[in-house]
Formats: sequence, C-alpha cells, structure tokens
Amino acid sequence: MILTDRDISLIQRLHQFIYLDSAFAHEKFYGDLYNRDDSFRRRIKQLEQAHYIRIFSRCALPDGTVGSILTLALEGIRLIQEVEGERQFSIHWSRELQVWYRHSILIAHVAFSFEEKAAEYGLEVKDYVQENRGYYQFGQSKKQDVIRPDGFLIVGPKNQNINFGLFLEMERSRGTKKVLQDKVERYTRFLERKDQRDKYLYHIGAEAEVQEFLIVFVGASANTTQLTKNKLASLKPRKGERPSILHPGITIPVLLTTLDAITRDPFQDIYFHMHKTHIEEKAGIVI
Repeated sequence: MILTDRDISLIQRLHQFIYLDSAFAHEKFYGDLYNRDDSFRRRIKQLEQAHYIRIFSRCALPDGTVGSILTLALEGIRLIQEVEGERQFSIHWSRELQVWYRHSILIAHVAFSFEEKAAEYGLEVKDYVQENRGYYQFGQSKKQDVIRPDGFLIVGPKNQNINFGLFLEMERSRGTKKVLQDKVERYTRFLERKDQRDKYLYHIGAEAEVQEFLIVFVGASANTTQLTKNKLASLKPRKGERPSILHPGITIPVLLTTLDAITRDPFQDIYFHMHKTHIEEKAGIVI
C-alpha cells in the first residue's frame, strides 16, 4: 500500500509513545481528512492488514470507556528503522498489550498538549523521551540510584539554547507515601550531581541542552492530585522545625497539577510548587 504523510506521522508517533488510543489518533492525524469515524477505521484497518500497525480492540481506556488501542507492527518497526536510522521498540509490545498501556496513553496526551500550546508562548518542544529511553542509573545501586520518568520533555524558545527539562510522573492511583518519597529522594540525589545531569542528556541522545530540570507530578483526577499533594507536603518540615529523617524537605523543583489542567494548557498557572513555602498558591512553570 502507499503510505501518506499522515500514516507515516502516526507510525512515528506510535514508535515514540508505544500506545495511542484510536480516538486520539483519529483527532490528531486524520481529523481534518476523515470526518466520519468509519472512514478512519477503514484506513487503520488497511494499515493493520499491511502489518504497519496492530489494533487491540475493546480495551479499557484511562477515562473508563472502552475503545481500540494502536501500536506498531512488524512493517511499522521496519519503516522506523529506515526513516529514523534506529528503533527503540520491542516486538513484544505489539504481540501483547502491556499492563502499563494506559500510562503510556496519558503521557502521550500530556506531551501533545505541550507541543500544541508551546508556540503561543514563543516556545517549542525540542525533544520527547519515553520511559524506556529515559531510564537511567546514576550511581552504584540498581535499585536506589536510578530514575525512571514516565516521560521527559525539553522545552525552550526557538533558536535559543535556553531550555528546561521536565520529568513527567503520572499518578493514576493512590500511590503510597513511600513511593513518592523514594521518587523525590532519587531525583534529588540525581539533580545534585551536575556531571550526572550532563551524562543523562548524553545517554538519551537529547536534541537540546537543558539548563534547568523540573519534576512534574500529574494527578489523573482531582482526588488523586489532592492525595499526592498531601503526601508530598508531609515530606516538608513543620513550621519552626528543621529538616529531619521523617520530614527531609523538598529541595528540588517539584510541581503538581491535574491531568485535566495540563492537557488544556500546560503553560498556564496550574501548578502547585511543592518545593516552595506557600504550596497552596498555583503558578506557572518558572525557571
């Protein structure tokens, strides 16, 4: 079959995000071409029959509805190898839908919102790194000295090398305080070492340098965001207290927002800055 530019864009994005929900793919890649859903379904069915993509039908979506999930198939993987010169995709992800597919879909929605809104603020997304590429061990311990962001974005002004990097952490469930505490602790140890920050950018093959790093926790719901906020706040010393083992404080830029807010406009004043004194006040991304 003859691939269109839209088809190739979809295939490249499936390589980037691994899984996308069908409705989102329709809107972002074919929305202005196929007004009817059945026309879109015929096109992706053709891509599946040609083994460019794989369609998982009647899957649970992050919003609780049921729909189809798209990922790469063998010919799509081969195309990526030809077009981009390398691939970072396991055929196992195509053969069997992974338990983390909903996580992948939500991170894709967040990344697209950054891309689509950046130009309005004189910015652009210069790189996106998915979880498997973003994993990095910065010390001796394979358990304690690692970071594994759900996604990593590099954003900055066009034609300028002044950028900020955002480690995305998607909180879909009521994560324990221990899990959040460990994440903040690992990011803190990592960001304290400039040599490791530079090595990380080299390790992921970053398309741009980064001057400032931020960690952004995204709550899938308002309730999840509030629970995450309470647990992060509990890491800070109480008024008049000094940092202690139980309340070590947050010394790195840690931001928190909701999925709904960040997918509408990630550059608005939607973030609780958990490392600041006044964590009840929302502000934008500040570096």
